[in-house]
Amino acid sequence: MVQIRVMTDDRERGERVVEILLPLLEACTALQAGEPTRLTHRGGGLRLVLDVQPAEGVTGVRVEREGAPARPPRAPRRRALPRGGG
Repeated sequence: MVQIRVMTDDRERGERVVEILLPLLEACTALQAGEPTRLTHRGGGLRLVLDVQPAEGVTGVRVEREGAPARPPRAPRRRALPRGGG
């Protein structure tokens, strides 16, 4: 089993991270995430665990930032040929 854990003593900060993380996981077609489980924390912080697994049949993932300029595709690199002796 693979798990993602969000653990912090600062509950507010942890909740903000969870607000960002959950939509990303839901939008990701390469992963299947289970429902988050909230664990108890004596100090009032946040303890959250998510089970994740790769989605069947997915071979790659492409991530783009919203509002970021698009990068041109890289030209394939060529290996240098060895120098001739003649």
